[in-house]
Parts: sequence; structure tokens; C-alpha cells
Amino acid sequence: MAATTAKVKRPPASRAGWAKKERPMDLTAYMLAPPVIDACSAASYARPSNAGPPCVGETQVDSNSKIAKWEELMQRRWLSAAAILASFSLVVACTPAPAGGGGTDKGEIIIASNFPTSGADRASGRGPEAGVAYAVQLNSSIKGFKITHKPYDDSVNGVHDPQKGAQNFNDIVGNAKILGVVGPFNSNVARATIPVANRASLAMVSPSNTNECLTQTFSYCDPQPAALRPTGKNNYFRIAAPDTVQGPAMADFSVDVLKATKVAVWSDNETFGKGVADNFGKEMVKKGGTVVVRQDFDWKTTNDFRPFLQRAKDAGAQAIYAGATSATHGCIPRAQMKSIFTTDIPYMGPDGIGTSDCITDAGDNANANLYFTNAAAEAAQDPANKALIDDFKSKFTAKEDLAAYTFPGYDCAKILLDAISRAIDTAGGKMPTREQVVQAVQDTNKLKLSTGTYSFDKNGDPTSATMAFYQYQTAAKDWVFVKQFSVGG
Repeated sequence: MAATTAKVKRPPASRAGWAKKERPMDLTAYMLAPPVIDACSAASYARPSNAGPPCVGETQVDSNSKIAKWEELMQRRWLSAAAILASFSLVVACTPAPAGGGGTDKGEIIIASNFPTSGADRASGRGPEAGVAYAVQLNSSIKGFKITHKPYDDSVNGVHDPQKGAQNFNDIVGNAKILGVVGPFNSNVARATIPVANRASLAMVSPSNTNECLTQTFSYCDPQPAALRPTGKNNYFRIAAPDTVQGPAMADFSVDVLKATKVAVWSDNETFGKGVADNFGKEMVKKGGTVVVRQDFDWKTTNDFRPFLQRAKDAGAQAIYAGATSATHGCIPRAQMKSIFTTDIPYMGPDGIGTSDCITDAGDNANANLYFTNAAAEAAQDPANKALIDDFKSKFTAKEDLAAYTFPGYDCAKILLDAISRAIDTAGGKMPTREQVVQAVQDTNKLKLSTGTYSFDKNGDPTSATMAFYQYQTAAKDWVFVKQFSVGG
């Protein structure tokens, strides 16, 4: 879904702060000799258990005072001075510069992107796609090679689809000119596409995937990260903080700021939604709170959440947490709450609900008790990015172009462009191999970009990431950035 003291002019898009409690981000390395998985089987990993047969042949919170207390608490508990400085030391390396790098007589190198960019999910996927397009526009040649962008849409009937993502990647790996992919946006699509790209040694860099099992080994992961990498080598990287951070961050906020210790939790039963909901629930219990009702839904067949909401009220729920995205009905329950709860009951979610569609779906129950976390930093919080953002806005003017994951998408493209440049050097000035590009991405070292400074651990996770927090404000009629914190590093 993830997912911007400045007011956001445009609604951020999903799969979007408060840092996690000292959980290690660098975990067990992958097992060797994993089984080979075809694209159709890979796609099946990402399907909810109730999604049908697999593929065939393929009271309004006093924000100022409470947030201030929250900020003080979190800084005291989680952040060192160095971490705070790191989260704001984004520098001019990300400001726009004339496209260059010499001529283009050596051939063409393509950077692909894969996001849901049609229908309901367009509000989520178009932002990062525009970010990639902008990065390539600013870097149209590198060391004699022409750089172009080829976008792919993984939505079906307006919603992200793992099988469609796998089909896209089959096409991508068949194009020898494509040396890297930015995306996908959704974690279940990542499950389906990592094995396809892995066999082709194709670098993937995602701005928004947050499911921890894509990179980290836990007993509950099915499949394990190693099973997604049939070659035994890693080709997948991300800059977003995992759900082991995002879910707990909102649970801590619920208890410490909202004073809501009895929460009803639901999910769309997808990889991302269920994962972040489960992690929210674990932290809530750890904090001494209670998950009074917990339910997973088949979002494709569920439009009436009132029975769940009534059970939540009967159980004494003081807030609701939704592990979902706007496209999987994440904010429909917010509208339906009005007939059951008072309007001051908080409704919380991950970056997946941070869109204009969520605000629309919440109807007249969209108020200042609506919150979400974002798994990436807000570029506008660094004054050094002003020229970059203004230039982008002058060239990309559609409503969906500027969203929470626009500049994380831009930064992922910049990571690939930087890696390709170094890989060309490794290849003696010639066209680099995909393997050389993957290695160059892995070797990325403290690359300063618009949303952070990036290096990667052996699993493909960022060595430091950022969690941001947003609240809907009725005066702005929009999501408004509240705070962000560095985690890890």
C-alpha cells in the first residue's frame, strides 16, 4: 500500500510515524538450495485462503498536546541523536539536474516499473510510477547508453493482482534491455514476482512492500524468503520499513496517545493486510491492551461490516484498526461506524488506506479521528527537496501523480540508475549484465536521496528506514503529515 511541519496538498497513496521497539531488521540469511517455483505457483503464494481456485496455466483527539507528548516519548524510547539527524539529513543529491551522461550511441537500457495504475488502485500505484518516470526523464542517458522507462500495470478490474504481476514479469525478463524493475507496490504481488525475476537475475527495488516475510525468516512465514529465491541468491531490495515496524507503531500510538487499549482489528486477508493487522495485535497485547475482536474478511464478497462493528462495540472497543487498503474496502467500515459508534472513536490503518479514495469511502465520518502510518519518509519535510518537488509538480500535473510513494518511487529509480552506472564501469564501459546490476544495487552505500540515505543488508532490507504518521484534518479536507522517525541504522 505506504503512505507525507507541512500540510499535504495531495492525498498520499497506500502501502504507507513512530519507530519500532528495538526489533532487529537484519535477520537470518536465506536457506540454500530452495525449491524451484514457477510463476503460477508463485502467484498462488499471494492468494488469500478464501480467494478461490488458483490460476490455471499461469471524541476528537487534542492533537497538538498529545502528539507532542508522543513525540517526546518516542524520541526518549527509540531514537538516538544520530538517528534523528540521519532522518533529516537528506541532501541536494536528489535535486533535479539536467539529463546527461554523454551520448546514447552504445544502446538502450530500460528501467521497468510494475504498479497497479488503473481503477481503484490507481490512487496507490500512479504516484510511484510517476516518480520513476521523472527520475528517468532527468537521467535520459548514462555513459553512452540511452535510458528509457517501460511501465507495467498489475491491476485487474482495478485491483492489484498477483497473477497479473507474474505475467508482467514474464514479459519483463524476456526483454534483454530491461536491467531493473521498480516495484511492485503490493506485498502479495511481490511474492508472486520475486521468483520470476530471481531466475533471470533481475534487480527489483520496491518503494512500498512491507510484509516482513519477503526478506526476513520467521517461523510463521509461508513461504519462507528462501523459497522465493530459486537461485539461492538475492535480487530483491526495498526501502520501506517492514510490517514488524508499521503495525506496532500504530499500536503504540493507540495506547500511548489515543489511550485506546481495547481495539477491534480486521483485515482483508491479503499478504499485506493480514500481516500488518497481526503485528498490530501482537504489539497491542504486549503493551497491556486487548484485541477485543479479530476477524479476516474476503474483501471481494464483503461490503457490510456492520455485524463486525456491532460485535466490536458490544465488546467495548475504543478504536478500530483496519489491515487493508482503500481498494480492498479499507475505509468502508469507517462510514458504517456512524450508525453504531460515536464519531470520536478512532479508526486506524496502515499506508494502504492513505488515499483520497479512503476519504471518499469514509463519507461524512471522515474526521480528525482517522489515522494512518506510512512506511517511507515524506520528501517535503526536507527543505533541500523544494526545487525537486516544484520541478516534478510542473511536469506531472495529474491528481494522482503526487502522493505518499511518489518520491520513494523516484528514489528507487535513482538507486537503480546509480547501480547501472557503476555496473557499466564494472563491465568496462559496455552493456552490463543483470548480475552486475544486482551486485551494484547490493553494494549501494549511503546513497543520499530525497527520502533517506540508503544502504542494504544481505536480505535486501534498508539498513535504516523511516516511519511517518498522518491524520485526516477536516479543515484541509486531506491527510496531513504529523511526524516521522528513523528506525534502524
